[in-house]
Amino acid sequence: MENKIQYLNEYLDSKNCNYYNGPKTLYKYRPFDEYTVDMIENNYLFLCPAENLDDKTECVTDIELQNLYELETDCLKRQCIDLIIEMIKPYTTLENYELVKNKIYNIMSNDHTVNPSFMLELSLEMQKMVPNFDCSLFTNWIINIPEKLNDPSMKPQLERLISTALDARKVIGVCSLCESNEVDDMWNNYSKDKTGYCIEYDLTNYHTGQIFPVIYKDKRETNIVITLIGNFIGQLIQNFSNNQILADKTQYLSLFISKYKEWEYQREWRVLGDAGTKILAPKIKTIYLGANVSKTNEDKMKELSLKYNFKIIKLPHK
Repeated sequence: MENKIQYLNEYLDSKNCNYYNGPKTLYKYRPFDEYTVDMIENNYLFLCPAENLDDKTECVTDIELQNLYELETDCLKRQCIDLIIEMIKPYTTLENYELVKNKIYNIMSNDHTVNPSFMLELSLEMQKMVPNFDCSLFTNWIINIPEKLNDPSMKPQLERLISTALDARKVIGVCSLCESNEVDDMWNNYSKDKTGYCIEYDLTNYHTGQIFPVIYKDKRETNIVITLIGNFIGQLIQNFSNNQILADKTQYLSLFISKYKEWEYQREWRVLGDAGTKILAPKIKTIYLGANVSKTNEDKMKELSLKYNFKIIKLPHK
């Protein structure tokens, strides 16, 4: 998990939409269908709309400010408080971190909310335990989140990010690739019980498309507001620490590249782009034929391999 987060932060820091420093070889499992020959002859990857993928929770998002802020009482909710506490953790000892956490929880009301004025008062006490961190400035910034989300100068960017996330299942296209050609469940599930094939792509000099590792989680965050706030906090942390602490900037991106752990066997990297489009594919090195491939399909692949200069390997029965 940590290596993937590091990779994604490097991607975001590169400011290069075609940055890629992942595996030099990735694989695509497929059944034989009406698109098989066309994909090879025209050298493309198809970006399937997220709503058509097998995991029906793909790119599901919602927008709930009320999870963070009690609008009627102007109080912070437990989820927002937890964000604040976690941000303090890198700046102090574990013992002081636990003290800060307990003090904040102690001023929580029965409905698990905290009055912002109490937080500001407590921040002065917290400052003694976390001397290298400006607790009052940070806390003040956090409790003004609703105001920041309504800031006219931020509105166009926020509207674009929120709109994209809310419409993600329709507007984001995904092409799923795998780190290995030896995953039995992939052969069974995506190559029709080994009657299909698996393409080995060479990504050594591939600079087309945005390719990301999928992060597998027990729980996926779907609240767009939380992910945006997480990004804001990340920027704030980096500024407060004079770039000594490199914050995680991947919360928003994770909306589109995280899956539940039950899918971990897929070892997926995904190409993202506009739904329903075709983009240039990486160079095909080898096509592996399933052990149960038909003679007709085997012959067709051999014909294509001679024409387009890639290897064919038929996998044996186990």
